[in-house]
Amino acid sequence: ILLTLALLTSFVSNATLINLDLDKTNYLENEVVTAQLTVTDLDYFLSSFAATIGYDSNALALLNWTFGNGFDDGLGNSPYADDSVAGLFYLEDFADVDADEMILQANQGTGFTLATLTFRALTAGSQILSILGDDTEVVSLDGNSIDMFSQVDKSFDVTAVPEPASALLLLSSLLLIRTRFSKK
Repeated sequence: ILLTLALLTSFVSNATLINLDLDKTNYLENEVVTAQLTVTDLDYFLSSFAATIGYDSNALALLNWTFGNGFDDGLGNSPYADDSVAGLFYLEDFADVDADEMILQANQGTGFTLATLTFRALTAGSQILSILGDDTEVVSLDGNSIDMFSQVDKSFDVTAVPEPASALLLLSSLLLIRTRFSKK
């Protein structure tokens, strides 16, 4: 009976979700796309995470990133990011070994933002940001639980910004000609 209860508890307790939340679903070319890497439905507190974000580097340019405060107890944490491979962005953050667990628990609650990423939309069309499953994991504060995640894709659309039409240039020319002839 105890073994059955332990198995049921282990299946129920593994509900942690990792996700990318976009500020919008439709963007214009050259507009900034903001994505938050979040973890929700925590049933234990975390000491670290690691994730790789994949994107089409011909369609999106990584501009900036910031880490959340879930692993910082006020005395520091160890964030790390690597964008040296085009189209892949690796990031991780670790709480200090001597971190104040009460502060970490208050920062994390049942979910928090791991990192915020900003991209520039370079080309029109459907785009995808992906959390790659092979490299995404969270580790519990006590070190007894490691959750790994499968791939998560977030799609959004980028619309082309119309170029100034030749009609606008023609209208400008006509206005210029009119002002020249009206002065005479």
